[in-house]
Amino acid sequence: MKQITRALAILTVSSLAIVSQANATQVIYRSPKQMGSDAALVVQGTVSGVRSYWNQERSKIFTEATITVSATHKGQNQGIVRVTQLGGVVGNVKMSVGAAIQWSNGEEVLLFLERYDKGSYQVFGFSQGKFDVERNQDTGEAFVRRPNVAGLEMVGAPGADSARPSSAPARVKLDDFLADALGRR
Repeated sequence: MKQITRALAILTVSSLAIVSQANATQVIYRSPKQMGSDAALVVQGTVSGVRSYWNQERSKIFTEATITVSATHKGQNQGIVRVTQLGGVVGNVKMSVGAAIQWSNGEEVLLFLERYDKGSYQVFGFSQGKFDVERNQDTGEAFVRRPNVAGLEMVGAPGADSARPSSAPARVKLDDFLADALGRR
């Protein structure tokens, strides 16, 4: 009886491991330097609005975040940037996309963007190009941190064949991060 119970326990744990890997969204890892080189636009700003809407055919839901830009680090200077991504909630209908970016009004972000359509951009590398900006309350010095995106698996990340972002992503000085990412050192 102990052997059957043990075998069932091992089978259950193995099944859960397989299911959790199957639910991960896989993206090819892009270093900050690669994103800095390939992104059409790199901006820092504050999320000033978030809305979800149906496409014209009512077959997909999109979410649009409006960013009030405080600094343009690469690309044409813009006061407002619209960022579009697949998924969202309209009324009582929810369209989920694994490892999609979460947006919050008022949050300060650093974004590596690529053109989506004529009027908007999308975050570079699926969700890799969004960084939270945190400020030291005493000095005002800015730091960036990649948000922990549940269900995201980065293929080709340094140190492993594939890796999930850590639960406590590293915090880096904004100026140092930008200098490295944009090749300004």
